Amino acid sequence: MSEHKQIIYDTLRRVAEEEGVQLGPISDSSALIDTLGFRSLHIARILAILEIEFSYDPFASGDVPITGLRTVGDLCAAYER
Repeated sequence: MSEHKQIIYDTLRRVAEEEGVQLGPISDSSALIDTLGFRSLHIARILAILEIEFSYDPFASGDVPITGLRTVGDLCAAYER
């Protein structure tokens, strides 16, 4: 697993624990909302943490449309560009 992916997975677990989201197994195909149970506010928090962690916001430049963010794999791909 790449370092970026590990940081993203760890962030998902941390936010889930802090917010009381019962998180099952995580894979790239896991849907952030439908499968993992995150809500839009959780996603916003995850993105804010990752922006600080990576010093980069892939959605601000318009290169990656935030509307295409559905799965863990989508999230990983956005930060690995």
